[in-house]
Amino acid sequence: MSMKRTYVMPLLVLTLICLVVSGALAFMNSVTHPVIASATAKRTEESMSEIIPQATGFEQIEFDQYDGVPDTVKEAYRTINNTGYIFIAAVHGFSGDITVICGIDSDGRIISVSTLSHTETKGIGTILEMPVFLDTFMGSDNRLEGVDTVTGATVSTSAFIHAIEDIMEAFYIIIGSE
Repeated sequence: MSMKRTYVMPLLVLTLICLVVSGALAFMNSVTHPVIASATAKRTEESMSEIIPQATGFEQIEFDQYDGVPDTVKEAYRTINNTGYIFIAAVHGFSGDITVICGIDSDGRIISVSTLSHTETKGIGTILEMPVFLDTFMGSDNRLEGVDTVTGATVSTSAFIHAIEDIMEAFYIIIGSE
């Protein structure tokens, strides 16, 4: 058997395997992507309804007409019945991204906040989901008086607070332009 044949056949087999696996992955992605996107949209809509329960629906706000909206703020919505605004922001915490949703009334007071997702350390990062931390934001304005980091989860809670500060900044930019 020649030296060339010894290397060529395994190389061809590996190339064929890679092409088949890549094709299978691409096919699975095309099948699952719409399902995942739909589930994410539904979960976001449910979260928005929990943040501002009296809202009759939401209209997305496009950022391209506003200058200075922080990059951490990913989405914004206005309630159809003018009960407030919803903002979604993503910041980096201790061990990964933290996605925050915040409802603000027309007067600039926080109605409610919640953590949509995070990859913070189990046990420590779970403070981001607990009412003992989240409830400190209720009724606050852009000064966030009474809101503070939590010992033992300083990086995570500081990142969450930073997300809310950016959300408040985006709120005032949008309100100032309306």
